[in-house]
Amino acid sequence: MAGQTVPVAGRYSPEETARLARQWTKVMWNSLLWKEVRWLGVPVLQWPTDLVLMQELLAKLRPTCIVETGTYLGGTAIFYASILHLLGIEGQVLSVDIEVHPQARQNVAASAFRDRIHLIEGDSKAESVHQQIQRLLHGEHSVLVCLDSDHSLTHTLAELRLFSRYVPVGGYVVIFDTICEELADAPNADPAWSQDNPMAALRQFLAENPDFSSDPQWGKFLVTFAPQGFLVRNR
Repeated sequence: MAGQTVPVAGRYSPEETARLARQWTKVMWNSLLWKEVRWLGVPVLQWPTDLVLMQELLAKLRPTCIVETGTYLGGTAIFYASILHLLGIEGQVLSVDIEVHPQARQNVAASAFRDRIHLIEGDSKAESVHQQIQRLLHGEHSVLVCLDSDHSLTHTLAELRLFSRYVPVGGYVVIFDTICEELADAPNADPAWSQDNPMAALRQFLAENPDFSSDPQWGKFLVTFAPQGFLVRNR
């Protein structure tokens, strides 16, 4: 009738929307759908919304170097390098893994962006690895750090403490798989994730480092493997 407000079918409150997004994240993670995601034919093991967020972050920051931990098959290194190319940035990607998979080397070598990518083999906590990183950075300060290797609390916290030094004021450390804490009760998850996870490391790191804070704008898509994981350096 005229003058009456007609209710919209299926309208959800912000709280319901967030809850449904988390439930979908849990279901698609447990179903291994994330393993089907590829960039230029190479597996990336990320959810598409997070890849969209990362290209937005790259477009905003325009870093000349991206340092990542967790190379796997080289998909994210190729993704980052391709976005730098599309943005017209003469940048490089330093990708660290304790053991670089032979297929990763092949994928990077076959990529059109291979000259932008440096694969570093070794423990991300090792001084020898950081000596290599510093040598390749050549004093560069426009650095974005992405952490996606061993997801235990102790390892992630150690990486945060070590790699945050490369991030300038206004720059970011992105921690992936902070979702593990919420996945702990999923059928295919490790129940230990309820305590031993990257989110716990994130909280401890922020408690130790008032220079960093979690930037909520990067949670806008709700479905993400990195809730609260975009840490900005404020000073």
